[in-house]
Amino acid sequence: MIIEQLVPAKSPTMTEGTIVSWRVKPGDKVKSGDVIAEIQSDKAVVEWEVLDGGTVAEILIPAGTMAQVNQVAAIFTTKGEDVKEAVAKAKATNAKLAPGGAAPAPAPVAATPVPTPVAAPTAAPVASTPAALAKGVRVSPVAAKIASSLGVDLRAVKGTGPDGRIVRRDVEAAAKAGTAKLGAAGAAAKPEKPKLKVLRADKTDSDVAMTPMRLIIGKRLLEAKTTIPHFYVSESVDAGALVALREQVNLLDGFKVTVNDLIVRASALALRAHPKLNATFQGNSIRYYDSADISVAVAIPDGLITPIVAKAHTKNLKQIGDEVRVLAKKAVDGKLQPAEFQGGSFTISNLGMFGISEFVAIINPPQVAILAVAGIKDEPVVKNGTVVPGKVMRLTLSADHRAVDGADAAAFMKTLRELLEAPATLLV
Repeated sequence: MIIEQLVPAKSPTMTEGTIVSWRVKPGDKVKSGDVIAEIQSDKAVVEWEVLDGGTVAEILIPAGTMAQVNQVAAIFTTKGEDVKEAVAKAKATNAKLAPGGAAPAPAPVAATPVPTPVAAPTAAPVASTPAALAKGVRVSPVAAKIASSLGVDLRAVKGTGPDGRIVRRDVEAAAKAGTAKLGAAGAAAKPEKPKLKVLRADKTDSDVAMTPMRLIIGKRLLEAKTTIPHFYVSESVDAGALVALREQVNLLDGFKVTVNDLIVRASALALRAHPKLNATFQGNSIRYYDSADISVAVAIPDGLITPIVAKAHTKNLKQIGDEVRVLAKKAVDGKLQPAEFQGGSFTISNLGMFGISEFVAIINPPQVAILAVAGIKDEPVVKNGTVVPGKVMRLTLSADHRAVDGADAAAFMKTLRELLEAPATLLV
């Protein structure tokens, strides 16, 4: 039997993706459930597990190529059949599904709408990218991301993939051997304080194709901003006690708590007290959630994604902090599973580490609210009628007026402020 392996939709919004790398080659025998390739979807790099096994007869879409959902990526056989006719038919199908061809719509995916990432906390620094390599040297997107997270200098890595392409196994081997560490020569030297660099040599103008992720972000945010009646509620938080608590907690061995972890915990408790904010808009109905499943915006090289801290109201600060760090690393490495970023009942977007004083964020549909967190600033505050030095953090809630009224938003923000100003309550 001849089996066509169609490019799968790896998220409800995916219509195209890049075949990052193949794990198989013609002649390999594959069982059901085996991973045959890695695909860059509109959300993350994900593994492609096949449902039907067989022998790989032909690979029609090379690694590094953009493919449309439902195009034929490979052809398997179960009894060594002649695939010449099947290959010709598959190529015709792929031509029709290519942009500009008479392509049928991708098969619908039964899933709840996926929130679009919005403003993100910080973009992960890229330690080494294909652009920094010698002319003609190629690297897969997954390898580049792993090199960034492991601190591997791609210029010192020899590729073993097709045509000398640097792939995941090459980077992991170099990291294990310790032969391609970035900055190895000067590792012992203490880094100097970076200087502000704003001048550079002129470059020619260029057009860069948008990635699938950037395309879907643009589409979804445009839809959100033009169809959702946003309104905004801001609050200033006296963050002195919050900062002090964080410093004290981090004195404990094995603890590493961030201000963002404290905000996630406080938001989860506030959502339980104000369930109208812990909801999604369903068109003709509003779905209220009992569990506070909080999406945390994370920047990744190709865009933004919102991994979810599920049941955040049931988790303590250490559990929340550990989970957020694991999810953020998986997001940067492109290893998030769909269940880890699809869904969520409320989003937090934190730009505080950039020193931002205040900002507003765009709602993640179908959620009805998103919290924008700015930096903690040293400012004068009034205590007992006296102006004294203090620390102030500004929060701004964006809410969907179809599901949330101003009084609901204000009550939520009041509770959130009270929790953050008495942060010992977050330890209970």
